[in-house]
Amino acid sequence: MKDILVLRELEQIKAISHPYRVDVFECFEGDQPQSAKQIADKLGEPHAKVNYHIKSLVKVGILELVDERVKSGIIEKYYLPAAKMLVIDKNFMQNLDDDVMQSLNQAILSIFEKISEDFYRAAENPKEYKKFILHHNEIYMTPEEMKELIEKVDNYIAELIRDKKGDKGDKSLHPYNLALIGTPKVTPKKRG
Repeated sequence: MKDILVLRELEQIKAISHPYRVDVFECFEGDQPQSAKQIADKLGEPHAKVNYHIKSLVKVGILELVDERVKSGIIEKYYLPAAKMLVIDKNFMQNLDDDVMQSLNQAILSIFEKISEDFYRAAENPKEYKKFILHHNEIYMTPEEMKELIEKVDNYIAELIRDKKGDKGDKSLHPYNLALIGTPKVTPKKRG
């Protein structure tokens, strides 16, 4: 399994933009292959539904079939993500027609919903989960400065990932979801 898979095709972005597929992707932990049945049990969903979404992710190369095992005369297929992390190619972001924009917006909403769910679960258990929140309101910058900030944070995170690569047994390490969101402030239009 690679560390990062760069999504360069619209079909890949459309596939992962479905919120349920984000849930399926996140069911994989470490390097342990999982079957559709195992993921269905984790999500509390019907096997057929999970299997459909797994096939969609396999078709675009986000998940890979890694093993087939016969259990009670039935072939059970086992999958792994192609990479631990998915990243949208920066060059892809320059060709934004309506179809691409809609897919990107859906992918962003799916990710935001997942981060929100994790945040609220952690907020409900403040003693068990330590949260780090930084919020700045109305920071004035150009789109180029915002892009530069995102790139600097992204490079720093890439450094952290490289440095921690071999530390899987380190008990002081905890997984965190990190989101840096820069949204333009849009003032609602007054009704005339």
